[in-house]
Amino acid sequence: MPVEKIILIKNIGRFRDARASGDVKFKKYNVVFAENGRGKTTVCAILRALRENQPAYITGRKTLAAIDAPEVQIRLNGTTATFSNGTWNQTDPHLAVFDGQFVTENVYAGDAVEPEQRRNLYRVMVGPEGVGMVRRMDELDKENRQKSREIREIQQQINEHVPQDMTFDDFLNLAEDPEIATKIEDQERAVQAAQRADQIQQRAELRPVDLPRLPNDFTAVLVRTLEGIAADAEEKVKQQIAKHQMHDRGEAWLSEGLNYIHEEDDCPFCGQSLDRIDLIDAYRAYFSEEYEQLKSEISNLMARVDAELGEQAFSAVERTVHQNSTDLEFWQQYVTIAPPAIDDLVSLIQVLRDLRQAALSLLERKAAAPLDSISPSEAYTQAKQDYSTATESITRYNEYVNAANRIIRDKKEEVAGTDLQAARSELDRRKAVKTRYTNRIRQICDLYVQKNSEKRQQDEEKEQLRSRIDDHTNRIISTYQQSINNYLDRFNAGFRITGTSHSYQGGTPTTHYQLLINDTPINLGRADTSLETPSFKNTLSAGDRSTLALAFFLAQLEQDPDRASKSVVLDDPFTSQDSFRRNQTALQVRRLGDVVAQVIVLSHDIGFLKLVWDKLAATASHERKSLWLARVAEGNTRIAEWDIEEAVKDRFEMSRDALQRFYSFNEGNAGDVIQKIRPVLEAYYKAVAWGVFQGDDTLGVMVGKIRDLPGDHELRAVEDELEEINEYCRSHSHGEAPGGIAEPIDDGELQAYVKKTLRLVGSF
Repeated sequence: MPVEKIILIKNIGRFRDARASGDVKFKKYNVVFAENGRGKTTVCAILRALRENQPAYITGRKTLAAIDAPEVQIRLNGTTATFSNGTWNQTDPHLAVFDGQFVTENVYAGDAVEPEQRRNLYRVMVGPEGVGMVRRMDELDKENRQKSREIREIQQQINEHVPQDMTFDDFLNLAEDPEIATKIEDQERAVQAAQRADQIQQRAELRPVDLPRLPNDFTAVLVRTLEGIAADAEEKVKQQIAKHQMHDRGEAWLSEGLNYIHEEDDCPFCGQSLDRIDLIDAYRAYFSEEYEQLKSEISNLMARVDAELGEQAFSAVERTVHQNSTDLEFWQQYVTIAPPAIDDLVSLIQVLRDLRQAALSLLERKAAAPLDSISPSEAYTQAKQDYSTATESITRYNEYVNAANRIIRDKKEEVAGTDLQAARSELDRRKAVKTRYTNRIRQICDLYVQKNSEKRQQDEEKEQLRSRIDDHTNRIISTYQQSINNYLDRFNAGFRITGTSHSYQGGTPTTHYQLLINDTPINLGRADTSLETPSFKNTLSAGDRSTLALAFFLAQLEQDPDRASKSVVLDDPFTSQDSFRRNQTALQVRRLGDVVAQVIVLSHDIGFLKLVWDKLAATASHERKSLWLARVAEGNTRIAEWDIEEAVKDRFEMSRDALQRFYSFNEGNAGDVIQKIRPVLEAYYKAVAWGVFQGDDTLGVMVGKIRDLPGDHELRAVEDELEEINEYCRSHSHGEAPGGIAEPIDDGELQAYVKKTLRLVGSF
């Protein structure tokens, strides 16, 4: 929407309180004059802030020492855009501003083209559609960097729990195991086993308990009798024993005593003759060799029972059980064994003692009456029953021992080839599984996976967007390059741009191009590029750089599909240009009006503004407006009506007076004086020869037109002098002199040319 009027600028730069008064309404074409430092740059900053909704452009220019906040009111096609309390109530994206900031941001800064300008220029080239995609790319880059930071922070938390010999990804991808606690215990034992492999190999297995038992012939001896012994002999022996109350030891005593009879007629006890005594014959029949053998068997059996069921045997049982218990504690560090157990070891030993005692009691009875068959006593029967129960317990115990020994043998075989480091690694892995699936770490890992998934989605979107940007850029960039070169051609620039391309250096789309001078491509270089290397900073003059910047801006407008709705603002668009480019710039301003909605030109050069004004005379005289930023006081400026025609006349008078003061009193700067010679001549002869010259004709063009006039035309008389003066001024103007370097000024020579000028305009 076109700018209709700047209603108010307050507390911004030189505009302490600038309010609209008089006819200051803008038209299609607008020229605005302002002395340097009067606020052109501030106006451009305000309009840029309105376009981009960037309050900083305004707040950063707040009038020094002002108390109140900046305020702006601009009329836009029937609405009022207001800046108050640091914000706009609306924006205007249809503004296009060419000024020093555009140049610095998008073309060059100082005397070099840096990466920042290349990135910004890319946005200029690709237009609104491309800028939208690039902006989304920037957002994705920012989101991606933030996501990467979040991922790194989460990963750092997880890394604190990752085993030293395990990668982060392996830890993250560990599978959950509901039995991991048991498996960790198993593996801890495996590690211990690997650490003590030699001890395990040398450690004994458990030993079964060998339960003491009665000799196999115990019962047979108890019931054994001797056949063939006369019944009366046996009866007599028994009677004798009973008679003399020999009790249980009677038979033994008699049998032993019988061995002491050597003489039949002599009793070892009383010394009487024993010849033909029936009792002695009965003794001899009763206590035969078989009898002695039986007694010996009984005696031996008693000794065996005492040995096999003695305290030493009981101690052996106790030692075996206790040793197994000790060994079991060792083995349970490495294997899982169901521990064998005896219900009550003390009771077991007592059972054995009871059995021994009962057995010996029976044998003592047998020894006292060897020929008697001894029946089991009640105590013996109970002891045997208890022993049978104990035997079942010992059998179960030994079954446990055998099962444990199979596991122990397997462990010994396993540790024989165990890799300790591998066992430790596996233990670490299992512990890592447990850690990985604790509630806190599980949540952190899930968050890490989620963030990575989001980042992958961003990367995919970014890749797709980059493909779209590439397609869009490739379609536009060659056309854009051609458009820039067309404008450089119009400005008669001695260079072109070539090799325009783009890249993603630093992740952001960036423009690359070269200068083409004398058909030689030259890299742009940077600020630190050596002066020995051709580059932007040492191959282009100030005027060339200004021309390149303007070409970029105009090419941008040409490629903009919305250019018909644009209000174009140009701040001193001809800086350091020669007269030809100056003229072409003014011509381009008029042409802009054919394709855009509005043109506003701000300049400190009245002559340039008059040049623009005059080019509009034929086709747009009713659509042009001239304004100026007028000094109200030292600290204030206002936008005011301005009569450019009168201003130019005044300027002629002022410039002529300056020439006169220099000639008469040697006042003024020689460089400024030279710059006033041609404008004075141009203004004078356009006035006296109306119809011969156009408003934008420079002195050189005017000399050419005079040369084409008839030989008797009055202007032919001044042709040579005007040409001489023009050549002199050109040689002392930077940008017009050969090589772009002005010749030194000689005061005497300058005095002579000033004198000629004053004479030619009738002032001498």
